[in-house]
Amino acid sequence: MKAFVDFIPVFFFFISYVFYTDIPVNYINDVNALFGIDLNPKKSSGIYFATLVLMVTYSIQFLVLLLIKKVKKIHYITLFIILIAGLSTLYFKNPLFIKIKPSIVYWGFALFFILNNIISKENIIKKLLEEQIELDNKKWSVLSNSWIIFFVFCGILNLYVANFYTEETWVEFKFYILGIILPIIFIILNGIYIGISTKNKT
Repeated sequence: MKAFVDFIPVFFFFISYVFYTDIPVNYINDVNALFGIDLNPKKSSGIYFATLVLMVTYSIQFLVLLLIKKVKKIHYITLFIILIAGLSTLYFKNPLFIKIKPSIVYWGFALFFILNNIISKENIIKKLLEEQIELDNKKWSVLSNSWIIFFVFCGILNLYVANFYTEETWVEFKFYILGIILPIIFIILNGIYIGISTKNKT
């Protein structure tokens, strides 16, 4: 459920970009007047509209989480990155800023895991799952390191696609590959590893 909630802003970003040219011109003009930006009905403005939608939807999600006291440190960090990257994209009219945002978030996750291991001597994955799963410290360490590698890899992959492929390809890649396919495959592999490790232990 949490993963689905966190995915909502990404979904709206994707939908806003894909269907941007179907939005009536008068609605686009209303958005321009309300937010003081300069969008036009052409597809080239789609990335800027989608960026604005991402900023608004994530901000709303953050406020809801804050009200129900479910907000975490990572939500503050993600909100900060989204707003800085989004505002830079809209101000400079350069989609590069929003394109590198996922890489910064992924590497931020990786750094968070690393610092917790070094400074707090705390394994995040173990802390989350130790009540449901019993593993030795070595296997918990393998799981934690696999998440760090996954985040670093996704960050590099995002930068590669953002730089060497078209904008439309990047948006689809971000939604389908980074947002759905790779996380599902990775979680399945984690599940298989946990299953094998617990079976061997018994």
